[in-house]
Amino acid sequence: MFAQDRSRHLTVAAGIVLVHAAAIGALLSIGPRLNLALPSRPVEVRFVAVPATQKKWTPPEVKAVVAAIVTPMPDVPLIEIPVAAPSERAITVPVRAAVAPAAADAGAPRLISSVEYLREPVPRYPPKSRKLREQGMVVLRVLIDERGTACSIEVETSSGFARLDHAAREAVERAAFRPYVEDGSPRRAFVLIPIEFSLNRSSV
Repeated sequence: MFAQDRSRHLTVAAGIVLVHAAAIGALLSIGPRLNLALPSRPVEVRFVAVPATQKKWTPPEVKAVVAAIVTPMPDVPLIEIPVAAPSERAITVPVRAAVAPAAADAGAPRLISSVEYLREPVPRYPPKSRKLREQGMVVLRVLIDERGTACSIEVETSSGFARLDHAAREAVERAAFRPYVEDGSPRRAFVLIPIEFSLNRSSV
Protein backbone atom coordinates (compact mmCIF):
# COMPACT_ATOMS: atom_id res chain seq x y z
CA MET A 1 0.00 0.00 0.00
CA PHE A 2 2.77 2.37 0.88
CA ALA A 3 4.68 1.41 -2.26
CA GLN A 4 1.74 2.23 -4.49
CA ASP A 5 1.35 5.76 -3.07
CA ARG A 6 4.99 6.45 -3.54
CA SER A 7 4.98 5.38 -7.16
CA ARG A 8 1.94 7.49 -7.76
CA HIS A 9 3.65 10.61 -6.38
CA LEU A 10 6.72 10.00 -8.45
CA THR A 11 4.59 9.68 -11.57
CA VAL A 12 2.85 13.01 -10.87
CA ALA A 13 6.13 14.78 -10.14
CA ALA A 14 7.66 13.41 -13.31
CA GLY A 15 4.66 14.69 -15.28
CA ILE A 16 5.01 18.16 -13.80
CA VAL A 17 8.70 18.23 -14.62
CA LEU A 18 8.02 17.25 -18.21
CA VAL A 19 5.36 19.93 -18.62
CA HIS A 20 7.73 22.64 -17.33
CA ALA A 21 10.53 21.38 -19.52
CA ALA A 22 8.25 21.53 -22.57
CA ALA A 23 7.16 25.08 -21.73
CA ILE A 24 10.72 26.29 -21.25
CA GLY A 25 11.74 24.68 -24.54
CA ALA A 26 8.87 26.37 -26.34
CA LEU A 27 9.80 29.75 -24.91
CA LEU A 28 13.43 29.34 -25.90
CA SER A 29 12.46 28.47 -29.43
CA ILE A 30 9.97 31.39 -29.82
CA GLY A 31 12.26 34.11 -28.27
CA PRO A 32 14.75 34.45 -31.22
CA ARG A 33 11.83 34.68 -33.64
CA LEU A 34 10.26 37.55 -31.69
CA ASN A 35 13.58 39.38 -31.67
CA LEU A 36 13.80 39.10 -35.46
CA ALA A 37 10.20 40.18 -35.99
CA LEU A 38 10.34 43.33 -33.82
CA PRO A 39 12.66 46.11 -35.12
CA SER A 40 15.25 47.25 -32.62
CA ARG A 41 15.29 51.03 -31.76
CA PRO A 42 18.03 52.82 -29.87
CA VAL A 43 17.04 54.20 -26.51
CA GLU A 44 17.90 57.88 -25.98
CA VAL A 45 18.50 59.08 -22.48
CA ARG A 46 18.52 62.85 -21.75
CA PHE A 47 19.44 64.48 -18.48
CA VAL A 48 17.35 67.59 -17.81
CA ALA A 49 18.76 70.00 -15.30
CA VAL A 50 16.09 71.20 -12.97
CA PRO A 51 16.66 74.94 -12.21
CA ALA A 52 16.95 75.68 -8.58
CA THR A 53 14.09 77.91 -7.46
CA GLN A 54 15.35 81.14 -5.90
CA LYS A 55 13.22 82.71 -3.26
CA LYS A 56 13.01 86.52 -3.43
CA TRP A 57 13.78 88.17 -0.09
CA THR A 58 11.01 90.38 1.13
CA PRO A 59 11.72 92.76 4.03
CA PRO A 60 9.42 92.38 6.98
CA GLU A 61 6.58 94.87 7.24
CA VAL A 62 7.30 97.73 9.65
CA LYS A 63 4.41 99.47 11.31
CA ALA A 64 4.83 103.23 11.81
CA VAL A 65 4.17 104.38 15.31
CA VAL A 66 3.22 108.04 15.83
CA ALA A 67 4.13 109.27 19.26
CA ALA A 68 1.55 111.67 20.62
CA ILE A 69 2.85 114.09 23.25
CA VAL A 70 0.12 115.31 25.48
CA THR A 71 1.03 118.20 27.75
CA PRO A 72 -1.52 118.92 30.39
CA MET A 73 -2.51 122.56 30.72
CA PRO A 74 -1.63 124.08 34.06
CA ASP A 75 -4.48 125.01 36.30
CA VAL A 76 -4.78 128.78 36.37
CA PRO A 77 -6.61 130.15 39.35
CA LEU A 78 -9.48 132.44 38.58
CA ILE A 79 -9.05 135.95 39.94
CA GLU A 80 -12.14 138.03 40.38
CA ILE A 81 -11.52 141.78 40.05
CA PRO A 82 -14.19 143.90 41.67
CA VAL A 83 -15.62 146.52 39.34
CA ALA A 84 -16.65 149.72 41.01
CA ALA A 85 -19.87 151.29 39.88
CA PRO A 86 -19.40 154.64 38.11
CA SER A 87 -20.18 157.70 40.15
CA GLU A 88 -23.15 159.82 39.20
CA ARG A 89 -20.91 162.93 39.15
CA ALA A 90 -18.34 161.42 36.83
CA ILE A 91 -17.82 163.19 33.49
CA THR A 92 -16.52 161.23 30.50
CA VAL A 93 -14.12 163.31 28.41
CA PRO A 94 -12.62 162.00 25.13
CA VAL A 95 -8.85 161.59 25.40
CA ARG A 96 -8.06 163.40 22.15
CA ALA A 97 -10.28 166.36 23.01
CA ALA A 98 -8.57 166.77 26.40
CA VAL A 99 -4.95 166.23 25.30
CA ALA A 100 -4.79 167.70 21.80
CA PRO A 101 -5.08 171.41 22.71
CA ALA A 102 -2.47 171.13 25.46
CA ALA A 103 -0.06 169.33 23.11
CA ALA A 104 -0.63 171.91 20.38
CA ASP A 105 0.05 174.87 22.71
CA ALA A 106 3.09 173.34 24.43
CA GLY A 107 5.87 174.42 22.05
CA ALA A 108 4.24 175.31 18.75
CA PRO A 109 5.18 178.81 17.52
CA ARG A 110 2.35 181.32 17.11
CA LEU A 111 1.56 183.21 13.93
CA ILE A 112 1.80 186.95 14.72
CA SER A 113 0.61 189.83 12.56
CA SER A 114 3.57 192.19 12.99
CA VAL A 115 7.18 192.21 14.13
CA GLU A 116 9.68 194.89 15.19
CA TYR A 117 12.94 195.24 13.28
CA LEU A 118 16.29 195.89 14.86
CA ARG A 119 17.70 195.96 11.33
CA GLU A 120 15.24 196.21 8.46
CA PRO A 121 15.62 194.00 5.37
CA VAL A 122 17.04 195.90 2.38
CA PRO A 123 16.41 193.97 -0.85
CA ARG A 124 18.91 194.21 -3.71
CA TYR A 125 17.35 194.37 -7.14
CA PRO A 126 19.01 191.76 -9.37
CA PRO A 127 20.61 193.54 -12.37
CA LYS A 128 19.32 190.95 -14.81
CA SER A 129 15.78 191.28 -13.43
CA ARG A 130 16.05 195.08 -13.80
CA LYS A 131 17.26 194.67 -17.37
CA LEU A 132 14.43 192.25 -18.17
CA ARG A 133 12.04 194.56 -16.30
CA GLU A 134 10.97 191.83 -13.85
CA GLN A 135 8.99 193.13 -10.90
CA GLY A 136 6.51 191.87 -8.32
CA MET A 137 5.90 191.20 -4.63
CA VAL A 138 7.25 188.26 -2.62
CA VAL A 139 5.57 187.20 0.63
CA LEU A 140 7.88 185.21 2.92
CA ARG A 141 6.87 183.07 5.89
CA VAL A 142 9.62 183.65 8.47
CA LEU A 143 10.18 181.78 11.75
CA ILE A 144 11.86 184.02 14.34
CA ASP A 145 13.48 182.26 17.30
CA GLU A 146 13.89 183.47 20.91
CA ARG A 147 17.03 185.47 20.00
CA GLY A 148 15.34 187.36 17.16
CA THR A 149 17.05 185.44 14.34
CA ALA A 150 15.21 184.26 11.21
CA CYS A 151 15.87 180.53 11.50
CA SER A 152 13.47 179.49 8.74
CA ILE A 153 12.41 181.39 5.60
CA GLU A 154 9.91 179.99 3.12
CA VAL A 155 8.20 181.56 0.12
CA GLU A 156 4.51 181.94 0.96
CA THR A 157 3.63 183.78 -2.28
CA SER A 158 6.05 183.96 -5.21
CA SER A 159 6.58 187.04 -7.35
CA GLY A 160 6.65 184.86 -10.42
CA PHE A 161 10.40 185.28 -10.88
CA ALA A 162 12.94 183.02 -9.16
CA ARG A 163 15.62 185.78 -9.08
CA LEU A 164 13.31 188.16 -7.20
CA ASP A 165 12.26 185.43 -4.73
CA HIS A 166 15.92 184.62 -4.03
CA ALA A 167 16.82 188.30 -3.53
CA ALA A 168 13.95 188.68 -1.04
CA ARG A 169 15.17 185.69 0.98
CA GLU A 170 18.70 187.12 1.13
CA ALA A 171 17.36 190.45 2.38
CA VAL A 172 15.43 188.82 5.24
CA GLU A 173 18.46 186.71 6.19
CA ARG A 174 20.51 189.90 6.71
CA ALA A 175 17.78 191.52 8.85
CA ALA A 176 17.52 191.42 12.67
CA PHE A 177 14.28 191.17 14.65
CA ARG A 178 13.09 191.82 18.15
CA PRO A 179 11.98 188.50 19.69
CA TYR A 180 8.29 187.92 20.25
CA VAL A 181 7.52 188.08 23.99
CA GLU A 182 4.58 186.35 25.65
CA ASP A 183 3.95 186.38 29.44
CA GLY A 184 7.32 188.06 29.93
CA SER A 185 9.27 185.31 28.09
CA PRO A 186 10.58 185.31 24.49
CA ARG A 187 8.97 182.71 22.27
CA ARG A 188 9.33 181.53 18.71
CA ALA A 189 6.79 182.97 16.29
CA PHE A 190 5.87 183.00 12.60
CA VAL A 191 5.41 186.25 10.71
CA LEU A 192 4.56 187.04 7.06
CA ILE A 193 6.93 189.61 5.54
CA PRO A 194 6.16 191.17 2.14
CA ILE A 195 9.08 192.29 -0.06
CA GLU A 196 8.20 194.39 -3.12
CA PHE A 197 10.32 194.80 -6.23
CA SER A 198 9.22 197.76 -8.35
CA LEU A 199 11.09 199.53 -11.16
CA ASN A 200 9.33 202.82 -10.33
CA ARG A 201 10.83 202.93 -6.82
CA SER A 202 14.43 203.54 -6.04
CA SER A 203 16.12 200.33 -4.80
CA VAL A 204 19.63 199.17 -4.21
